Amino acid sequence: MSAHITRFKPRPCPEPGDGVHRWVFHAACCAIEAGLPDDEAIMEIESMMTREPNDDEIEDALAAARGERRRSSPVWPKVNAEQIEAIAQHGPRLIDLWKSSPESTAITRFNRAEQIVDCLFPGNPLLCVGYSQKTFFTMRREKLTGALRLRDFALIVPSPMTAEKGRTKTGKISEHSLANTGQRRFLVTEFDKGTLDHQAALLHHLSRIAPSLALVVFSGSKSLHGWFYCENQAEDIQLRLMRYAVSLGADCATWIRSQFVRMPDGKRQGLNHTTGALESCGIPGVPPSKQVALYFNPRVTNQ
Repeated sequence: MSAHITRFKPRPCPEPGDGVHRWVFHAACCAIEAGLPDDEAIMEIESMMTREPNDDEIEDALAAARGERRRSSPVWPKVNAEQIEAIAQHGPRLIDLWKSSPESTAITRFNRAEQIVDCLFPGNPLLCVGYSQKTFFTMRREKLTGALRLRDFALIVPSPMTAEKGRTKTGKISEHSLANTGQRRFLVTEFDKGTLDHQAALLHHLSRIAPSLALVVFSGSKSLHGWFYCENQAEDIQLRLMRYAVSLGADCATWIRSQFVRMPDGKRQGLNHTTGALESCGIPGVPPSKQVALYFNPRVTNQ
């Protein structure tokens, strides 16, 4: 083991959905400080990640850690803490957002994963779904039944796929790559800082700017995913919304079209899942592993 790697000691990587993209930047800063060459840093960071890296995610983080910017990556704004606080103070709580759902999201034993996915992805599209970042499938919707029920998956790419397999940036053939991800259908924003009430207020605020909020999903841990319908919308408009969301604390990782997000009413894998945050917001009765859909408005996809 080289002396450089001995000095490379980033904190442990969190579970997928709990800030892995931010951790990659932290690890990149540690690698630069330890003096690791890029090829060693990429290998070490990837080995510590709890999910597969997204395209040039590690390379982008290393460039950013050196104060550089890769041309392929958007420039993301700084977080505006004062605006976040103002929105959180005056916005609705999570229970208000939940009760305002156009389609009922009452907490029952019934699982809506199939119903929600079929409404948001009509027809029989190719979908990429995963139990984890390392165990996933791309197949027609009609085949995701029986032993491959949607409710049992933790992850889904929020856009249809164009082929069952594609080539990753490293040249590997995979069922989950940017190359086989189709046109963006939903832009997903993930907030994982602050209380769920604060996150709900931020999503409500975004929905007033972009009235295409179709879905809000609880991650099963501490964050909310907001799905905004954007098919056939110009990319500069999509990017404008994403940049504003990032300024409010959203994770920029979901800008990547192939990024996995939480399956609505899916099943979170691993040990880091709890409904305590939901219960503190007045929403009891959710099974600990369920990534419950708390807001559902399929009608925005018909506009």
